[in-house]
This record gives sequence, structure tokens and C-alpha cells, in this order.
Amino acid sequence: MNLFEEVSHTLFKNRDALSPHYIPRSLPFREEQITALSRKIAPILSGRKPENIFIYGKTGTGKTAVTKRVLSDLNEYAERNSIPVRGFYVNGRLYETGYKIILKMVKFLRPGENLMGFSLASVYDRLLEIIDEDGVRVVVALDEIDMVKKLSDLVYRLTRANDELERGSISLIGISNNPKFKENLDARTKSALCEVELVFPPYNAQQLSVILRERVKEAFREGVVEEEAVHMAAAVAARHSGDARYALLLLLRAGDLAEEEGAARVTREHVERARKKVEEDVAYEMVSTLPDQLKAVLLALARLEKRGMGVASFGGKNVVTTGMLYDMYKKVAGELGLNVVSDRWFREYLNELETYG
Repeated sequence: MNLFEEVSHTLFKNRDALSPHYIPRSLPFREEQITALSRKIAPILSGRKPENIFIYGKTGTGKTAVTKRVLSDLNEYAERNSIPVRGFYVNGRLYETGYKIILKMVKFLRPGENLMGFSLASVYDRLLEIIDEDGVRVVVALDEIDMVKKLSDLVYRLTRANDELERGSISLIGISNNPKFKENLDARTKSALCEVELVFPPYNAQQLSVILRERVKEAFREGVVEEEAVHMAAAVAARHSGDARYALLLLLRAGDLAEEEGAARVTREHVERARKKVEEDVAYEMVSTLPDQLKAVLLALARLEKRGMGVASFGGKNVVTTGMLYDMYKKVAGELGLNVVSDRWFREYLNELETYG
């Protein structure tokens, strides 16, 4: 037998349907958010500037999927009706500086232009020139906006750009897991925003089961995923802050395990065994993409825990106090060549880490 006869048989029909980057046409239990976001953006189609919008919700609550779906429909409608409107998405983890984001906006509007190496001021001026020349009204969605360095400066530039534009406009959609991130913006930026907010609640186990069943139809061959496996993945994810991405990743890893074993079906046991691997993947992704200061705080805490340093509590366990942690953080920051932040900012970082779980 040919070597690939056996390994080419797969339980999957479309493995990408379980990817967090896959945007299905149907987004169950997010119809209300889709309608609300569409209505907030709709004024741009009649020449008016919509309000800036901030979207909050924990990881895996559909913020990115809804935003991409709405922007896709916006672009399709605008093109079909010859309306000078463009919706644009950029991830703040991948484009973590204002320079990179503004440069990407220029390339989005004028793919042939290459301004790499030009100053931020030059690239920004060129962006405004293009918008005015084309009379285009741009909606830019910044996902994981709190990951962008010198965020206040970028937000201020984008929101104040409309004072300089004569024919076009820029509207901002900010997406974040952290509802407190705006507290880090300076006063002038906050006053320029004039934003509205949308909050995405976590999914419950029943909702996750419906979402998973739809994805199973797209991702796997018919009948290979047992219903108990779907229920198990949904229940685990519901306890994990209602994270749909986590649930999808569980099924993906469970499917991989079943294939490696040559199993004919994906079972509850495969989901249970996939759980530890998924938890490691999620933790690694979260920690690896944190800003350097937050990593320094985590490293300081890890050192104290590893060395058993702390004060005895009433329960007999060692407890790390914030004062001890701040002292260790200062040592770690010095080793890493980071500026040591004040005690107030240090406590803000602790609050952020708590928000991220």
C-alpha cells in the first residue's frame, strides 16, 4: 500500500473551521451585538461621522468575529452602492505601535505605496492626504487595543484627524478584554474620544453547545464527534469564563488525539485528555503576548513562589504581600533593563493581571 493511503484518511472535513481566525456566517447569540454595532456605524453611509466605539468582553466572547463580520458587510454594501466608505481591521498584538498601524492604514487605502522608513509624522500626513484625495470615510477597528504602545498618542491622532480632514473622516472601534484600559489614557485623549460602549457577555454552557454543534458540522465528517464530547467541551469552557475559543480549541485537540490513535470517533475521553494541553496552550499564548512590564510582575511573583518566600497566614500557608512583590519586581525590572514604575502603576498592573485571569 502507498504510504499515504492510511495517513490521508482524516476525521476532519475542514479543520480551519475550529480556528479562532475563522469567521462563520452565522454567529449564534450575538445577533443583538451585531445589530447594535451596525446601527452605530450606519451613519457613515450617509456622509455623517459615526461615534467612536469601544467593545469589551472576556476572551472568546465573539468581539473579533462580530466586528469582522460587520466590517465585511459594510465594505460589501459600500462597494455595491459606490459609497466611499472603507472598513479596516488591525490587531494590536501584531501591530503594536502607532507607526505600524498608521503605515498599515496607508497600505490598506493605497496598496502600491511603500512608506517604510519615513517618519511617523510623514506617514500620518500622507494618510490624511489620501483620505482627503479620495473623500473616503474610514472605520478602523483596533483589536487588543490595550497592547499598543504609546496608545494615548495614537488614539489622539486618529480622533483629532477629523479636525484636519476636509472631505473624508476616521472613526475608531477599540476592542479590549480589559474594561479598565481607558484609565491609562491621558486626559486630552479621553476628552477627544466621545465614544459609546458595547459589552459582550460570556457564553453559558447551553449556548456553547449550540455554537459547537454548528462548528462540528463544518469541521468534522458526519457522525465522527459524539454528542457527549460536545457537551463536555461546552461545560469545561463555560467554567473557563464562557470562552468559545477555548471550547473550539478543546474539540480541535480532541480531534487530533483521536486521529493519532486511529480512532473512528471523537469521544468525551478525548476531550478530557485534550484539556491539559489546551490549558497549557492558552496560558502560554496569554503570557507570551503580555507587555514587558506585566511579564516582569509575573516573573517576580514566580520567583517568590518558587523560593517559598512569604509571610505565614492564619491558615499556615505562606502568603506573598504586595509590598514583597513590589520589591522583587524592582529587582526583576532592573535585570531586564525596564523602567521601574511607581507603586500606583504597579498596583494597576496587578489589577490588569487579575482581569486577564
